[in-house]
Order: sequence, then C-alpha cells, then structure tokens
Amino acid sequence: MADSTALGDRMKRYEAAHRAILPRRTLTLLRVDGRAFHSYLRGAKKPFDEGFMSDMDAVAEALCQEISGAQFSYTQSDEISVLLTDFEAEETEPWFGGVAAKQLSIAASLATAVLNERRPGKRALFDARVFTIPDPVEAANYFLWRQRDAIRNSISMAAQSHFSHRRLQGVSTEGMQELLRTEAGVTWTDYPDGCKRGRVTVRRTGERPVEYVDKRTRETVRTTAIRSWWETTAAPHFTATPDGWLATTIPTPPAAGEAPAQDPSRSSTNRSDTNRMSSKVTLHPSPVGDWASNPIR
Repeated sequence: MADSTALGDRMKRYEAAHRAILPRRTLTLLRVDGRAFHSYLRGAKKPFDEGFMSDMDAVAEALCQEISGAQFSYTQSDEISVLLTDFEAEETEPWFGGVAAKQLSIAASLATAVLNERRPGKRALFDARVFTIPDPVEAANYFLWRQRDAIRNSISMAAQSHFSHRRLQGVSTEGMQELLRTEAGVTWTDYPDGCKRGRVTVRRTGERPVEYVDKRTRETVRTTAIRSWWETTAAPHFTATPDGWLATTIPTPPAAGEAPAQDPSRSSTNRSDTNRMSSKVTLHPSPVGDWASNPIR
C-alpha cells in the first residue's frame, strides 16, 4: 500500500507541474473554434447558411448554460467567444477552480457534442483557448477585434458567392462592396444583422409557461413562473464608447481588497443581462486604448 501511495503521489506531481490555474477575480475569455471548418462546411449554402448559424447559436447557448460565471457570448462564423467572471459575489468560485485544462477540455467537448448532435452525418471538432484580460476596456477591445473580423468575413463571403477568387484577389472590403453593388446588384448592408456582425447570447429573465402535475389532485397544472434562459440575437454594432453595449455589459473586477459589488436584484440563477452592473462600471486606462478609441467604421 505504501508503495502504491508513493507511486500515485509521484504521478500527481508530474501532473501538477503542468497544471495551469487562471488568476482569480478577473475577466476571463474562452473561445472555441471549429477545426478545419472550411472542409466541414463544403456544400453549405452561400453566402450564409442560416441552418449552420442556428446550430452555432445552440452551441453558444449550451456553453453559456454550462459555464459557471458566463456573462455573455459572441458568435461569428465557426467561433464562439464567452466572457466569464468569478467576482459576482464574495463567495463566487471560478469555473472548475480556474484550472485551464478542465475549462478547455469541457468547453471543446461540449461544443463538439452539441454541434454533432444537431448535424449528424459529418464529424465536427472544436479546439479551445482560454486567457484572462486585465480590464473591461481590453475585454471590449477583444470583442471589437472579433466583430471587425466578422464584418470582413461577411463581406468576403458575400463577394465570393458572386465572383471568382481570381477576380477578388487584392480587392479591399470596400472594393468588394462596390463590386457587389454595381455588378451583382447586391447591397451588403441589406443582409440580416446576424450575418453581418455576428450574434450575442445573453441571459434573459421573465415569465415562462410551466406545466406540472399537482401531487394532491394528480391533475396537470399549466401556469407561468419566473425563469431565466439564454437567448441569442443579432449583435449590436460594437463601439468603444462609454455608453455603448460593451461598456454597459462587461462587468468590472473589484479592486484589490475590495468586496465584489452586490446587486440585490440578481442572484447566480436569476439575473438580468440588461442591467448587469452598468452603474458600477469604472473605466480603466488600457495600453491599447480607452472607451473612446477604436470605433468600428
């Protein structure tokens, strides 16, 4: 028994040497990406496959439902970015204790399982990455970056559905829009917002219909009750302004030694994404910029 215990302890030390734990009380970004989806989506509808988009939205909702501390997610193309925190209350713990390997493996496997369940016949795979970011401004800059990429991809996909690769080589996104307008009679801005800018998944709270069997009468009762759920909608036009969607949605970590701000109207299972800590957001300087910089044009 002693030898077996010693062996186990030694193996655990090998594991511990590579056990990365994310910093506490900070903003964490987790992104899942489809692996080789250019091949996986061969034969998809062009320029935008709304069936695939709906399936990715379902993956985003499953991730937000599973991830403790999820604030919202942003989906574009074959990637989903989730913002999560561990400072909603003083006793809040990080998802899986902040162990990066567990967060990555669970997120990637869940995304893979949900998409494959919805799209049988082809095997989809996701990879994942996770990292912390210093302040709300940089978190906003991250989502600005991903939405800019979404807009570029959207314009390119629209153009590729009408023109050859050779014709589009070296053409800017502005040039592609002009080609679409003048030669294909297509105005890119007329596409649905979710196709142009991506989608956000946020928590909603409200009355929902419920049905249960009364234990006393054995009768089925239909009524309404307050419930929370995750819902996906077209992403707003992200900006870096203090009154923009990102600034009023991304929560601010507490300062060192400061207890997390409490909102009496919220709990870990019942919270409103529209009012979340908007009155408590403090703007911090960032090496990349501030809320007034880097607007998407």
